[in-house]
Amino acid sequence: MNASRKAKIAFAASIVFTTVTIFGVYRLKGYELEVRRRGIVRDDERRKQIAANALEYERNEQLQRRLQSEQSVTETST
Repeated sequence: MNASRKAKIAFAASIVFTTVTIFGVYRLKGYELEVRRRGIVRDDERRKQIAANALEYERNEQLQRRLQSEQSVTETST
């Protein structure tokens, strides 16, 4: 094998390696972007659920106070 043939093989191998590396980095970047987007959506949904839970909790507290004020509870001693 002469030097020119070895050089061509080395050059072709470096092109393949570089192409695979660039493609891999591109795919990884896209995957990470999608994961980040899903995380943002999940965080937004969680914040909405927390706000809804807080509102429901406040409504239940008000209802409990109203019902307690309407009831007349007497203690009996034995």
